[in-house]
Amino acid sequence: PLLAEERKATAAGKPRPKLRRKSAQPDVTRFTRSLASLLSSGAPLDRALAIMLDVEDDEATRELIDIIQAAVRGGAALSTAMQDQGSVFSGFYISMVRAAEVSGTLGEGLERMLEYLERSRALREKVLSALIYPTILLFVAGLSVLILLTLVVPQFRPIFEEMGSALPVATRLVLTVSDAIAGYWWAGALLMVAVALAARRWMAAPASRFKLDRFLLRLPLVGDLVNASETARFSRSLGTLLQNGVPVLQSLEIGRDTLSNRAMARSVAVAAEDLKKGGDLSATLGEQAVLPALAIQMIKVGEESGNLDRMMLRVSDVYDGEVSLKVQRLLAMLEPALIIGLGVLIAGIIMSILVGVISINDLPV
Repeated sequence: PLLAEERKATAAGKPRPKLRRKSAQPDVTRFTRSLASLLSSGAPLDRALAIMLDVEDDEATRELIDIIQAAVRGGAALSTAMQDQGSVFSGFYISMVRAAEVSGTLGEGLERMLEYLERSRALREKVLSALIYPTILLFVAGLSVLILLTLVVPQFRPIFEEMGSALPVATRLVLTVSDAIAGYWWAGALLMVAVALAARRWMAAPASRFKLDRFLLRLPLVGDLVNASETARFSRSLGTLLQNGVPVLQSLEIGRDTLSNRAMARSVAVAAEDLKKGGDLSATLGEQAVLPALAIQMIKVGEESGNLDRMMLRVSDVYDGEVSLKVQRLLAMLEPALIIGLGVLIAGIIMSILVGVISINDLPV
């Protein structure tokens, strides 16, 4: 009787526990992998959560499992228990779980969710890994120039002091920059912080973020890369939702939230409104020019063949490859440009000092 009374209280609206805000972020991918494996092997949901709680060694993930298990035992659906945890699970994730619950294929739905998470992370890590070398190169370039201007150039100042205005313009410019860095580095640091804060505040405004995202799409090379990356993410989200039985219109609205580019997200929102009035998905997306032409044609073929979900996943595969190819091409142009730029900058500083030293000999005795 006591147990039945507790469940009744929970179902009546008793607040369910939530993750502590100060706790570390739980590993959602590992949580999904473990739960999908146990459910697919035939374990009931409560039993699967109990097993996960016993074997999990990460404190934040253990707390998440414990809270979700308590909510499920209290009569809540798994999707509801996840939704109560705030930003831990995305709206896309919760919609996937809810659709799988309705269709009675929770284990299969979580496996598809796991595949989505792993492929999204693989694509993100591939791009980040490709950016490591240019980032290191930029850091080394900045550090080299800073050492030259703060440690090497000041050593020549005593030699140039007597020349005054007779120094070449390039030498005087380098000395001025060196003095500014040495004497007013704190002002430069404050200026950088102020610019960063101002940029962050500007980016927080939806209108400003939309303008920036639209500008990025128009840039050569970078725009193509952003468009391919967003197309891969959106197509994978839409295909995964459709596979789990989520209606097309709802899938389109949920998939829109997975887009990080606000300009593309707005175009998808307009396409969703047009789709409500009737028509095909490929036609509405094509009118907004939100996806590349090839993706639109593939979606159209998927609609005609009745395999839209599989075709959307195929589109994501195609543009995953496009992202890798475009990143390689961009880096192939960026790395030599950085190396040449660094070489020219350092050579310019050294030459300006050498020109100043040589000009000493031209002074009248």
